[in-house]
Amino acid sequence: MILYYLKSTLRSLKSNRKFVSINIAGFAFAISICMAIVLFLRKEYSYDRYHENADHIVRLIDTKNNSSSVDYRVKDILLENYPEIENGCLVQRVHHPIDIKVGDQGYYLDDIMSVDNDFFEVFTIPFVKGDPGKPFANIHSALITESTAEMLFGSENPMGKVLLVMNTPITVTGVIKDFPGTSSIIAGLLVNAENDHFKFSKWMGNSNDLSTYRWPFRIYLQLNRRADSEHLLAKINSNIDILEPYTEEVSFLNLKDIYLRDTTNGSQSNRGNLSLLKLLTGIAAIILLLAIINYVNLTIAQQNKRNKDTGVRKTVGAFRENLLYHFLLESVLVTFIAMFLAVVFVWVFIPFFSAVFNTDIDTDPLFQFPNYLLGFSAIIIVGLISGIGPAIVLSRITPLKVLSGSVVPGGKTGYFRNSLTVFQFVISIVLIFCVTIIQRQISFVKHSDPGFQEEQLLRVDVPQIQQNDIQKAMVLLAEFRKSPYIKNLSTSQGVPGKIWLRMGSNIEGSDKNFSVPCFLVDTAFIETFKIEVIKGRNLQPGDMGKVCMVNEAFYDHFEFEDLNNRRFNNFGGFDIIAVVKDFHYNSLHNAVGPVCIIFTEAEPTTINIRLASNGVSAGMDYIKKTWQDILPGYPLNYQFYDDWFDAMYTKEERFAKTIGLFAVLAIVISCI
Repeated sequence: MILYYLKSTLRSLKSNRKFVSINIAGFAFAISICMAIVLFLRKEYSYDRYHENADHIVRLIDTKNNSSSVDYRVKDILLENYPEIENGCLVQRVHHPIDIKVGDQGYYLDDIMSVDNDFFEVFTIPFVKGDPGKPFANIHSALITESTAEMLFGSENPMGKVLLVMNTPITVTGVIKDFPGTSSIIAGLLVNAENDHFKFSKWMGNSNDLSTYRWPFRIYLQLNRRADSEHLLAKINSNIDILEPYTEEVSFLNLKDIYLRDTTNGSQSNRGNLSLLKLLTGIAAIILLLAIINYVNLTIAQQNKRNKDTGVRKTVGAFRENLLYHFLLESVLVTFIAMFLAVVFVWVFIPFFSAVFNTDIDTDPLFQFPNYLLGFSAIIIVGLISGIGPAIVLSRITPLKVLSGSVVPGGKTGYFRNSLTVFQFVISIVLIFCVTIIQRQISFVKHSDPGFQEEQLLRVDVPQIQQNDIQKAMVLLAEFRKSPYIKNLSTSQGVPGKIWLRMGSNIEGSDKNFSVPCFLVDTAFIETFKIEVIKGRNLQPGDMGKVCMVNEAFYDHFEFEDLNNRRFNNFGGFDIIAVVKDFHYNSLHNAVGPVCIIFTEAEPTTINIRLASNGVSAGMDYIKKTWQDILPGYPLNYQFYDDWFDAMYTKEERFAKTIGLFAVLAIVISCI
């Protein structure tokens, strides 16, 4: 009987080649898109699951501040007091490029990470060279990944080589494999967190009180297999006194949830976009639904032609259930052929899909157990869903109506088909509106006023200058200031988009003291950035090292009525002489908060240069040549501020383009 149905179905498909070709093409196109989306979703949901102890690793969260930054000393306190915690490690990733030197050659690396030896016990880190038992032989040891080793040393053996990181010599004692593409923690150079030079971030509540200093790290804890994380958390918080003054309340974030569900501040981990994944899941479902609707409409559109065949079959004794089986088998067979073609499409166009999602997508999971069984099941389910409607409609016709010619097209069937078509285009219009709104939102963000003039404004990173080259650096700045191509120049520690220092505000008479982002700048900072002073006075001779300015958010937060006798009592203390207009010192992802601009001598991290509007190209050539002539052994790393801030929204732009592309594809499927 099954063989009979199969032969009958094949004859039916052969006699309706145009209809079958359109249906198979539409289905294959839709299924290939769904497959690509599923492969991307599979990868995104698989982050950090490759670690052997992934199910038992959590990251400590400072609940009160919703922060992943916790003082490093908390780790040892927890290990000493809670046997449920089997191990723990420290992780601190540098969030800005750091210059390193190999011999006389300088490089910038933005993937340096400070960890302790326990990091290699908690996480699964495959070694290529070195001792996995004790990767860091001492505080001056370092490990590098294979790709970093190739970049720095080429084909040479990197073991025992010396690097100069932030003017600190370190020795390579191990080489590890590159972190997988599905890791939320990525680094190319790993340095020893026990070395005070590599406690990259510091916070001071009061610069005169060492007990208020904090060195925030990400603390990962490996719980033993019998530990109940919720019970342990309640136990820790009920005895929180032992963690004071470092934190007042803690919580856990599972390692497997970090990539997609981490909403904390100071995470430093790679983050995915859960909203994008949900939208893509919805779009995949919509695309498949539209393809099914196409199949239903095209099949029912053949009703007049199929009625004769149905009438003859019933005349010679076929029951309605026989016809139902026939039409369902036909839809399953069409879906099977479409699925085969879809796999071919995905395999051929995988470079395109990888570019769309901005990640490498592997097709191997399609052919792995049990995925191919799930795919086969999906074929049957989609085929049955696609065929059930047409099967019911086409099998209900009676031989008498066909033979007497009384079958009239349209009726309820016409209403049904029209309803499906209207539904298709409603979905398409909704997708168009969604894409338009997303594009307008991104355009708004990118063209919003950041609060300072970013045109022709250049950021040049300052490398760690060795003591015997400091005079050369001063000569470089002097040459820059004399150039007709450079309109303004300022040096600073911290700039909009990159905060290096946070300090407690310590405002007298206020109970609203908290950690405030601070810029340590020279007297040319305000003029170089064209930041507007809206209250108070401008700088005067002799102010350097004595005064600061705050933004509107700072002024409003502390509910100042005026600036009389107002001081920022940290780092020696500074008189607040003015209020500047709010400006975005982070991306527009974050609301503008209080910030303090301190005019003081400090080791600069950045040279800020405003180029003359009629000499940008010539100015850049001059800067490169002068740098090479005076500081040839140091790498030059620069970026225009407008390009830098635009780059902060790359993820959102890619999000919009991805949604837009698949919305267009869904509309194309609707038009088939």
